Formats: sequence, structure tokens, C-alpha cells
Amino acid sequence: MKKAFLKIIILLLITLNGRIMAQQDPMYSMYMLDKMLINPAYTGSSNWLVGTLKYRQQFIGFDGNPVTETFNFHTPIQKRHIGLGFKIINDKTAVTNNLNASLFYSYHLNFAGGKLSIGLEGGIFNRRVDYPKLILTDPVDNSIPLNAMSSLVPDASFGIYYQKKQFYIGYSDYHLIKKNFNYKTTNETQSRLYNHMYLLTGKVFDLSEKWAFEPSMLLKYQAAAPLQLDVNTLLSYHDRIAVGIQYRTGDAVAALLKINILENLRVAYSYDMTISGLSSYSKGAHEIILSYGIKLPPPPAEKEIHPRYYY
Repeated sequence: MKKAFLKIIILLLITLNGRIMAQQDPMYSMYMLDKMLINPAYTGSSNWLVGTLKYRQQFIGFDGNPVTETFNFHTPIQKRHIGLGFKIINDKTAVTNNLNASLFYSYHLNFAGGKLSIGLEGGIFNRRVDYPKLILTDPVDNSIPLNAMSSLVPDASFGIYYQKKQFYIGYSDYHLIKKNFNYKTTNETQSRLYNHMYLLTGKVFDLSEKWAFEPSMLLKYQAAAPLQLDVNTLLSYHDRIAVGIQYRTGDAVAALLKINILENLRVAYSYDMTISGLSSYSKGAHEIILSYGIKLPPPPAEKEIHPRYYY
């Protein structure tokens, strides 16, 4: 375990010094239930005002494993065909802590028999590194700062999202501003956020009056990380309870359970079983969502996409 943890610390330090690029955004399994987190164009695209709390703990069994806490809110302004929202993400891995706070704006228009949405996200990204908590082989290492340091940079993202009846597809590009983190140290390097691109598509099939089936997939691209594909299936009963499974290439298989406790109160849980080389050390990942929504009446000239599936 100590050797495995040391490897994580070494990789973490290399990443902080900007010598390599890797996946920087938090990992989520249940993004299909909270699409705003991976595409700002989804903001306010349904007839629901929604607030969501999310907690995820990944690579359980490792000291310093990633823990992500998220709160987001979005609502349509129907008379103006826009959506507004915000998010706060607190993501901690080992000695690093990333805090991302953003505002969302989206514009929706009728297009080809469906709804086309374009969204922007803008805010701040603060990265804090708690150097004193590092486990050092050499207690006297002048290259390691003695105090915790943080750096604040602006952040912006863009997305486009289209939905027609029960089909949807969206593309988003995150971290468009290329500004280096500045920790004000003598050995300052070119550490910054790198673009993350997401392509999401899926469709809801009504199997009967009671049952619905939703296959979807998410393609994730980051220049220095392997291309990753998530394949998802979700089976819903009366839109009150749903079970699903996800396969994430090179990483994990996840099981999902969603329960609508009330018409506007939803809880969901997923468990990831690691299938990568870390499977001998990691006990997987847990993710929990608590979401509350208020359904708004659609404008007279606008067709409702679906009463519940796009909550």
C-alpha cells in the first residue's frame, strides 16, 4: 500500500509541475441524471427548476483518494428562452484541493422539430496544494515549499445540446482559458488547466406505459489521456424507480439505482467496480445524488419534450 501511495504522490507532483497532462476534471458516473455538469447548454433546457447535491468517493482503499462534493442549480426563464444556473465543485485528491465556482447561461431555440441549446459557463478555478502533508523520503528537500499554496485562475466552457422528442445529443468543451497557475515559488512551472471535450448522446424508448429503456454513451477526450468511452443503459418503471449499468473503458463497471421518493424529490446511488490495474488495491467508488425539482408549466407555444425523463 505504501508503494502504491508513493506512486500516486509522484504522479501528482509531476502533474502539478506541468510536465504531463492528464484527466483533471472530476469523474462522475451518474452524469446522465445531471447533464448540466458535463454540458452548460443543458442549463434550463427542461421545464424544471432543479437543485442537486452530489457526493463521490473514488478509489476507496487508497489514502488520499479523490473525494468530490458538488452543488448545482439551474432553471429556465421560459419567456426569454434562456436558462440560468450555477455550480460549486470541491474536488480533493491527496494534497491537492480544487474549488470550481461557475455561472451558467444558455439560449434555447426551436430547430428541426426539436430544441437546440447553446450554453456558456464562466467562473473561477482555485487550486490549493498542501505541501506540508506530503510524505517525503528526504525530510530536507528545498524544492518542496514549506507552506500550503493556492492559485486562482478564470475558467470558461462552451456547449451545444439538441433534443427532439426523446433523443438527445450534445458536445461541450471545458477550460477554454489557457492561464497558468501561479504559486509564486522560485521553481514555478507551466501548470494550467487543459481542454476536456465531451460528446454525449442517448435516446429514451417507451417499451410500454410502465417501462422505458434509455441507452446512452459519453465520449471523453483530453489531449494527453487515453480516449475514454462510457456506455450506459437505464431501465425505468413508471418513472419512479430505475436501474442501470455503465461500462467505462479501461476503468470500471458501474451499477446505478434511482428512486423518485416524491414527484419532485429524487435520490440516486451508483457503485463503480474497478477493472483497471488498480483493481487489486481499489475497492471501487461510491456516488450519491439528492435532487429536488419544481416543474414549471411550458409556454403555450412550446412543446414539452417529456414530462420527467429530462429532469
